[in-house]
Amino acid sequence: MSVVRKRWAMLAQDLTFEQLATVRKQAEGWRTALAGLTALLSTVLIIKGRDSVTSLATVPRWTATALLGLAFAMLIVATLSSVRAASGNPGTEILLTGEELRTWTQTEVRHVGRLIYRATLFTITALALLALAVGITWLAPSAQTDRPLIEVLNTSGRVCGELVGTADGALILKTAKLRQVPLIAVTSVTPVTACT
Repeated sequence: MSVVRKRWAMLAQDLTFEQLATVRKQAEGWRTALAGLTALLSTVLIIKGRDSVTSLATVPRWTATALLGLAFAMLIVATLSSVRAASGNPGTEILLTGEELRTWTQTEVRHVGRLIYRATLFTITALALLALAVGITWLAPSAQTDRPLIEVLNTSGRVCGELVGTADGALILKTAKLRQVPLIAVTSVTPVTACT
C-alpha cells in the first residue's frame, strides 16, 4: 500500500470518529439560520401590506390567520428540531464500552440527519405558507362596509346609493359608479333600506 493510500485510509478512519461532531455543527448552522429567518420574517410581517387582517372579507381573513398560525407553528417545530439536532437529547445513559459508543454514535448521526431534514422541510413549507398569507392580505378584497343607503332628491331628479362621503360641496354616492350630487341642488335626503 502506498503512503498516499495509507494516509487516505487513516483520514477515512478518523472521519468515523468525527461524524457526530460534524452533524452537530451542521445542526448548529441550521439553528442559527432559523433564528435569523424567524427574526427576518417577524420584520417582514410588520412591514407587510395591510395593518391587520380585520379589514379583509371573512374567508380571506380566516384563511390568512390560519396560514400564519400554521407557518409559525412549523417554524417552532423546525427551530426545536434544529436545537435538538445541535444539542443532543438530554439523558443519563453512560456508555462504557467502545461498541456501545459506536452503535450509539451511528444511531445518533442518523437521528440528527433526520432532524435536520425535518427542520429543512418545515422551514421551506413555513416560508411558502407565510408568503401565501402575506399575498392574501395584500390582494384579498376588503370586507363589505355597512354604509347607509340614501335617496337624494335634487333639482335634476332622484339618486339612490351608498353614502360614501362628502367632498368639495357635494355628496358622493356609490351607485353603479361613483356620483357627485352638489349640496346646493339637494332638496331632501332620506335613508332607505333598498334602492328601487
